[in-house]
Amino acid sequence: MVRFALLPRRFRGRHVVLARRVLAAGMFVLALVLALRPSAPTPALAESDAARAGPESVLRAAPGFSLVPIRLADPGIAQFVSPGSRVDVITLDAAARTRKVLAGLASVAAIRPPPEDGRLPGGEGKGPLLLISLPAEVATEVAALSLRSPVTVTLR
Repeated sequence: MVRFALLPRRFRGRHVVLARRVLAAGMFVLALVLALRPSAPTPALAESDAARAGPESVLRAAPGFSLVPIRLADPGIAQFVSPGSRVDVITLDAAARTRKVLAGLASVAAIRPPPEDGRLPGGEGKGPLLLISLPAEVATEVAALSLRSPVTVTLR
């Protein structure tokens, strides 16, 4: 009560207390609505079931997006992602010795297993192939840089 007595008389009435409670309730409802609203839509595939289908199925990106195939520097990371996962694609910039984010919030469209014997025509053993959906403007750059430098993903 001592602290309340220090306030000017106009801030001590029932109307002020009622207004503060109404404002607090309104802020609570707003926070609840923001927490329960759906997140930003993910760039979906034209055929959503195609990501779960076998290697012979045809995948198509949504309008304005392209599918980019990447092989991860650490193939073990592929076990932690699934179609629909959101990832950031990262590489190491050797010249500047820093990391470079190639694409943020990419959507994993599909994961293709490596060939049966684990070897590709070049003789290298490689892991699974990740197909990620990216805006068409960045897709070409990510594809080119993933051929030149090893890439990895961070999970969102």
